[in-house]
Amino acid sequence: MTEPIVYHIQQGRLVLLEDPGAFGKGDCYLVDAGPKIYLWIGPDSTVDEKFLTAAEAVMHDTARQGKADIDRIDGGNEPDSFKALFDDFEITDQDTAGILREVRLETHEYKLWRVHRQGDETYFAEVPLDSSSLDTGDVFVLDAWDDIYVWRGKKATAREKFDGNIIARRYDAERVGVQDIEIIEEGEEPAEFFDAFG
Repeated sequence: MTEPIVYHIQQGRLVLLEDPGAFGKGDCYLVDAGPKIYLWIGPDSTVDEKFLTAAEAVMHDTARQGKADIDRIDGGNEPDSFKALFDDFEITDQDTAGILREVRLETHEYKLWRVHRQGDETYFAEVPLDSSSLDTGDVFVLDAWDDIYVWRGKKATAREKFDGNIIARRYDAERVGVQDIEIIEEGEEPAEFFDAFG
């Protein structure tokens, strides 16, 4: 049996696991099983880790022209078909420090994410929460807790704008709250957008 390709979300990036099969309760994983992509969500993982996993799944699906079947699996409730993908499936107490391991839900820390297209790939990464991080050639998703802003640079590509919107919707879905998603064009920013940078 050919095991699937498994990526572990570590500090906001995907790390390929050479010996997949062990899943940590405090972490999230992207499992690429060819026609099907699984999001394994640890019961003790953070909102950011869940969000990044969902966003990366969208990117993998986009690379296949939306033909992949994406399934979310909550850790501890795996179907037998998922477990069968691995020779030695197990759930551990592992909890890798995430970007926001320090109680983000209580501090309501704002975050800024860059959506950048290079070649045939879309890259998504956290950048410093500062207006100077904004680049006219890219799209940025600003998580201001109650509001999610999608800032679109004048030179951003149509694909970057499209991916930015999808990522914002995924983020909103993972937060499970009452956030508003607002599209902002460069040069037309409302005062509250810049206020979010402090």
